Amino acid sequence: MESTITKELNSNDEPTIVKIQSLCRGWIVRRKNIYGIIKKFKRLQPKFSSTVRGYHIINNVPIKESVWEGINCDIVKSLFSISDEAKGNHASGKDNRFDNINISNKTAKIERTNISISSYRLSSVCNDKDIGISENIIEEIRTRDSSFDYYSLLVRKEKEKSHIEYMWYIIPKDCYLFRIDNINHKIGKKGKKQGEIVGWKSKYSSITFSMSSQLWYNFDIYELKKYMVCSTEVDNSKPKINYSQIYNSFCNTI
Repeated sequence: MESTITKELNSNDEPTIVKIQSLCRGWIVRRKNIYGIIKKFKRLQPKFSSTVRGYHIINNVPIKESVWEGINCDIVKSLFSISDEAKGNHASGKDNRFDNINISNKTAKIERTNISISSYRLSSVCNDKDIGISENIIEEIRTRDSSFDYYSLLVRKEKEKSHIEYMWYIIPKDCYLFRIDNINHKIGKKGKKQGEIVGWKSKYSSITFSMSSQLWYNFDIYELKKYMVCSTEVDNSKPKINYSQIYNSFCNTI
């Protein structure tokens, strides 16, 4: 049975329909255009630098996961509309939405040139009592990944004399570094678990049962070079302002 809308359509509606289809296709292309997205994010370099340095006027602790979610929103709000803020909620997948881009916020520390990025806990589909099936594990990862489009990754390099270099990357979730098409058994090499299956692994990822079956991505930072949007360096040795000083300077009207 034709719907009321279908019955009402006639030849005069064709230009409108074509226009709507064109707009939809354009929206999809723009949403997936990583080069256009990166170009837009690069315009935030001054805001990125001042926000990160401002954070360290108060804090000694480096910027990590839940803190990065809030700081990232503060940086982009001049160019993007923000919705679906996670506000520290550690549910799997999307953390923020910038315009029509669903974002998963991640942080990592460079060790030499290597970085490790934590992802989902997968104990529901694989653990030391039930190692699971590769197809089911991959499907679970893909299901959780479906809630976002890009990683907003903040990488830090801790240098001498308390200097920290921060680098910000916008990376498509289907980048080969995060795409898992097959995984193999991870075999214990020493101790009581020698020769036993202790997890799963692929070229750029691993799952270890003893670590709550958490998925980790591991690769060289240079693999991300083309996705970097902003960077800055902070001298973290400088004296900090405390919350009381901030209050007395800006809010104390008594």
